[in-house]
Amino acid sequence: MADHAVIVGAGVIGLATACRLARDGLAVTVVDAARDGAAGASVHNAGWIVPIMSTPVPAPGMLGKALRWMARRDSPLYVRPSPRPEHVRFMLGMLRHCNPRDFAYGVEALTSLNEHTLRLFDEYEKDGIHFEQHRTGQLLVFTTRHTMDEYRAATAPMERIGHTAVPLTGDELRDLEPALGRQVLTGLHCPQERHVDPTSLVRGLELRCRELGVRFLRDSRVTGIHSRSHTVTSVVAGGEEVHGDLFVLAAGVHTGRLSRLAGHPLPIQPGKGYGFDDTSGSVTLRHSVYLGEAKVAVTPLADRLRFAGTMEFGSSDATIDRHRLRGIAHSAHAYLPEFPLESRPRGWTGLRPMTPDGLPVIGPLPGRENVLVASGHSMLGVTLAPVTAEIIAAEVAGDRQQAEMARTARPFSPRRFASQRGRTTEDD
Repeated sequence: MADHAVIVGAGVIGLATACRLARDGLAVTVVDAARDGAAGASVHNAGWIVPIMSTPVPAPGMLGKALRWMARRDSPLYVRPSPRPEHVRFMLGMLRHCNPRDFAYGVEALTSLNEHTLRLFDEYEKDGIHFEQHRTGQLLVFTTRHTMDEYRAATAPMERIGHTAVPLTGDELRDLEPALGRQVLTGLHCPQERHVDPTSLVRGLELRCRELGVRFLRDSRVTGIHSRSHTVTSVVAGGEEVHGDLFVLAAGVHTGRLSRLAGHPLPIQPGKGYGFDDTSGSVTLRHSVYLGEAKVAVTPLADRLRFAGTMEFGSSDATIDRHRLRGIAHSAHAYLPEFPLESRPRGWTGLRPMTPDGLPVIGPLPGRENVLVASGHSMLGVTLAPVTAEIIAAEVAGDRQQAEMARTARPFSPRRFASQRGRTTEDD
């Protein structure tokens, strides 16, 4: 068993993994390029804990929707034209997975992965990790019966792990959330789902890590990885050489670049999401609400209402496209009429780490005996952070614990991309 783990990435996945390994008695160093933890996709997201919505992004019918939306800058899905070979390869790979067989396989794999999600978040609280968490459930609301039927079919497999979606009429939904407009005709009530303030979760995990003795190297971008034969010996971060006997690549969209430095590039590309926080109090909600056709998440937090949505491929920076923010605001008004149509929110972006098949990458990096990967969680980073840490901890511990997790973890192995070695490159 390893004694010293070096984790690259201080987002929710990296921190969850650091906390878990430190609890197992390892010395842990976390290296991150950012100066503090209040940046990146780990805090710029809806904050949902939603096994019920754990489905791959590539889905049957996605190609048709993408083509219809291409002419709209404010659409829920936008592919920014790019001649970069890695972008083209990634998009073609994703389109190949937009079929019923691969989608069903992904749903089943994610269902098994989520079996203990809520229990693991409960254990966080028992372990003294402090964060804002709401157990009020979730509503998926729709303006057409057809869209509701699609989501109901996609969420049905989650019933076997106790996550149900109960159909409701528009009036029944408004009984639960009076702010919903009359155009909401139907929806699903998902009582087991939760939401958190993601910033509080990241801060809570970091505080617990520090209590456990985890060392942090901030403002330290990894620029090199040193190896001896098939074993990594150190990483160069912020000009410092950091030694260890186990390395975990958990740097979100930057994991592709890091895996290339380690000798086995992985096809992880950014999917840009947008959002903003509303503190006007114009709309009050108790449940988290998904605006189905618009694909917008609305999260009621202690001091604000958070709106998040859209998926933009081909962009890898934090530049804010005002068209996309306005699209979210207009959708909010369409479903929640009291939200002011003239709203001009100050927005943020988050780069979600995406994979061509829509599944996370968790497990040993091929060709490197002591490098593990924990990335590619798309919009499910908060939901899957604790169980990802469990898989990494089981891999480190080995023996019986590893065997128990092996079947659940198999669909997420980096080895599934082994055939792409040598021809896949990633952006910083």
